[in-house]
Amino acid sequence: MHKTIKEIRRIPKGILEAQKAFERFANLYEFKIPGEVLFTGCGSSYFLSQLLAMITTHLGGRGIALPCSELLYSREYYPLGTPQLLVSISRSGETTEAIMAIEALNIPKLALTAYESTLSRMADYALIVPTHEESIVMTHSFPAFYFAYLQLLLKSWGRETYNALEISQLTEEVLKAEPYIRNLVDSFDFRNVIFLGSGILYPVALEAMLKMKEMALFWSEAYHTFEVRHGFKSIADDGTLVVLLTNRPFDWHEKLTKEFQNQGAKVFTVAPENTGADYFLKTQELEGAIAPIVYLPVIQLLAYYKAVQMGLNPDNPRFLSKVVKW
Repeated sequence: MHKTIKEIRRIPKGILEAQKAFERFANLYEFKIPGEVLFTGCGSSYFLSQLLAMITTHLGGRGIALPCSELLYSREYYPLGTPQLLVSISRSGETTEAIMAIEALNIPKLALTAYESTLSRMADYALIVPTHEESIVMTHSFPAFYFAYLQLLLKSWGRETYNALEISQLTEEVLKAEPYIRNLVDSFDFRNVIFLGSGILYPVALEAMLKMKEMALFWSEAYHTFEVRHGFKSIADDGTLVVLLTNRPFDWHEKLTKEFQNQGAKVFTVAPENTGADYFLKTQELEGAIAPIVYLPVIQLLAYYKAVQMGLNPDNPRFLSKVVKW
């Protein structure tokens, strides 16, 4: 059995580990997340940065996310404002760009990582979520990092935190869809895939695109849900799977589904209600902040089973390494 699938199945335990990490941090530091935060990371960690920036803004603060390289070399082109905290994210804590980025601004720094590492030692504060992974691709650590920081953010701003056991159980429920996702992949040998998400689910679509490229070496795209209609939909045909991620479907989602089906594509909707899709996975209607945690296992499983169908080893994708250094 591949390490990757074992680690995807560990997502419920990862949420509980994230809760413990949050509690350790809260006991160790007298620290509150300020209202204006700059997040940075590379690859999956950058998409996680986007999620954290969005939820920061949604809850009344101001969050902005940049890839580490852009923060280092091109930040004058971005509306950084006056951030009061820099959050540098790296699973290993040894990524060259993340380590360099921690020194980019003369403001307090927080490291979000899975290990005691160079990054955690360089930062003023370190939120260490020990969701260690043997495989190269980031899987269960992604939702765990997100949940640990979300809990810290809520506590810092005097809001009620989530019940970690309940969130863990939500991920257990969605992982029960594993046979359905495997059968979907087996029943439709799609040649390309388009992931769609709006708001807090747009970075999840981006992460889905990356997982498909990493594990299955496969042509995948990601767009804001309705922006795809403006030229981008031309790539969809009878070899395309469109994955529609939405927490609150309405009539536009049904129209979009039909539009893709008229082009010959098949649509896989992950939502509380079906949009008339060819494949459908029902989720609970969740608060926006929690939705990414529930949708991430679905897109990870889809990428994993596509890789397996193609005879690839998702544990060790070509040209990739677990820690990216220069």
